[in-house]
Amino acid sequence: DLVLLDDNFETIAAAVDEGRQIMSNVRKVIVYLLSTVMDELILIAGSLIVGVALPLNALQILWVNFFSDSFPAVAFAFERGIGPLQSDPSRRTQLFDPLMKFLILVVGLSSSALLLALYLALLYYGYDEDLVKTFIFACFGSYTIFVAFSVRSLEKNILSYSPFSNIYLVAGIGIGIALMLAAIYAPSLQSILDTVALPPLWLGAVAIVGLLNILAVEMGKWIFRGKLI
Repeated sequence: DLVLLDDNFETIAAAVDEGRQIMSNVRKVIVYLLSTVMDELILIAGSLIVGVALPLNALQILWVNFFSDSFPAVAFAFERGIGPLQSDPSRRTQLFDPLMKFLILVVGLSSSALLLALYLALLYYGYDEDLVKTFIFACFGSYTIFVAFSVRSLEKNILSYSPFSNIYLVAGIGIGIALMLAAIYAPSLQSILDTVALPPLWLGAVAIVGLLNILAVEMGKWIFRGKLI
């Protein structure tokens, strides 16, 4: 039953739109956070199987999950949507649709496999272990920071909208980047998190890995675009 206090049927439409917006934002947060979990599982499990030192320690994982990722994730609550909301009736009550499953599993697996391959290759070629571990930590921590712009819309290409129009998300990403830089370059945090300062070239490589992750998300959108629009 529904009671309209203002005798205006437009209130129903506004309420429906708000509900769809909430569901859309929930989907974005799920994709945003669960893809990081896949990175953790593959990196840790792959290292154990191969028999090399773990690339991430417990404090580094907690730092990413509870600090770097938290602010962008909260900012998605203020997302007002890009384009029409849930034009496909079959998706309105479906929490995990095919695109979400693809982004969480396939993209998460591909990004974590890339990090694992980089980790093993850098160790194989004799790079300093502390430097390599810090590099992997930086790539892991910046993964969701980079893809947050792409996850703003699970349907539309990132080039079709302004990725910076959500000021709360921009602020959250800025805080996340600042926290990651502090974890790598602040001496007090280096001793706690077991990190070392990354040279500029390595920091540029972190940015390249982040851009590759955005490309993977956009490719997932492209594959499913015909079904979602």
